[in-house]
Amino acid sequence: MKVLFVSFPHNTHYFSMVPLASALRTAGHEVRVASHPDLTGQITASGLTAVPVGITDWYANDPWAPELLGQILEEGSALVQDFDFTGEDRSQWTHESLLALEAVAVPALYASVSNDPMLDDLVAYARHWRPDLVVWEQHTFAGPVVARAAGAAHARLLHGMDITVRARQEFLRLNAALEAGTAQDPTAQWLGRVMDRYEPGLGFDEEMVTGQWTVDITPPSSRYDLGLPTVGVRYVPHNGASVVPDWLRAPAERPRLCLTLGVSGEIDHASFSFASVLDALADVDAEIVATLGAQAREDLGTLPGNARPVDFVPLNDLLPTCSAIVHHGGIGTRSTAELHGVPQILLPYGWDTVAKARRVQELGYGLCLPAHELTVDGLRAAVVRLLEEPSFTEAAATIRAEILAEPTPNDIVPVLEQMTASARQTTEAPPSTATTAPLV
Repeated sequence: MKVLFVSFPHNTHYFSMVPLASALRTAGHEVRVASHPDLTGQITASGLTAVPVGITDWYANDPWAPELLGQILEEGSALVQDFDFTGEDRSQWTHESLLALEAVAVPALYASVSNDPMLDDLVAYARHWRPDLVVWEQHTFAGPVVARAAGAAHARLLHGMDITVRARQEFLRLNAALEAGTAQDPTAQWLGRVMDRYEPGLGFDEEMVTGQWTVDITPPSSRYDLGLPTVGVRYVPHNGASVVPDWLRAPAERPRLCLTLGVSGEIDHASFSFASVLDALADVDAEIVATLGAQAREDLGTLPGNARPVDFVPLNDLLPTCSAIVHHGGIGTRSTAELHGVPQILLPYGWDTVAKARRVQELGYGLCLPAHELTVDGLRAAVVRLLEEPSFTEAAATIRAEILAEPTPNDIVPVLEQMTASARQTTEAPPSTATTAPLV
């Protein structure tokens, strides 16, 4: 079987795909990974074969990005970042708001990533290589486009809570109640136009948003039940090229807390900084491991005695030694902490991070401190709670057991083989052109 992975051009999105791609390769299948040229180094460093498509530095070199995209992002980023994907504020879940959400997300994110140069190269390659299965990262709609253009089965890989499809299902429900001929669907219209470029008449199908099935690496208890065919799989960390530092090769002398904000290494809060956090935690009986870039470490000045500023350190090696973690809600950070049963404090900033943080708090293995509620004293109090109250550790152990009960990437290879064979038989029939999903 030939399997083509299609990834968003960002390390953390790609890293979630590596374990499954590697499992398929070691099971004897041919595997290729396609993305923008910016990701080629990470793909090859993971031991997989890269297919660079599109242009280097795609965001800066997109001919309409500097003007139009910049304007869209400036005007629409607040809408997307601040949209209540948790569903707690139902006043946002109106037809008008959900239509605006899709209208902004399509040009600012989906069509920008899956742009014309990328699609042209990817479709040409797929028609040459003829994959049997395309596995695509949840925001990279070039995946279902190329699968349909090449006659392949396709599966969506989900690395977080399915917030966008959940919102879209409600949008489609509200759309269906409108007067005939008045409904708009920016996602369907865009993908329909794209398909017409490569397969005129094939049109849009809702599976282009959901995948023919979903591979979900998140814990079962954190998933939304959206009525979609789903293959659950155990999260397996991939940290990229990594080296275990000397200090991490010996047991910690006291409880250890990891403070990390992912690749950005920044706290988006006017009165909040790494220095202020470390000062507030100076009297806490814990070693504070703060992951920072070199410049950020220099800017900190004199540090408390319990602080250990570091550059990059592989979380899969660090977190088993930690009693708690404070982080921004990133893909790999949250999942690796869950895998190792480490209680979490999430500092969500928007997009899907609030929904993830709320679910962590609901399930009892962490706390949610949204940016607009964030104070140094509040964070210190939350850290003390995680270190001192056993209920968080107990709940984190439950989530860890849930994850370990999931099949490994190797275990689901036969399942993917069977589903691919079945889906490819189905694709021989005339495709559906429905523009709405089954209501759940």
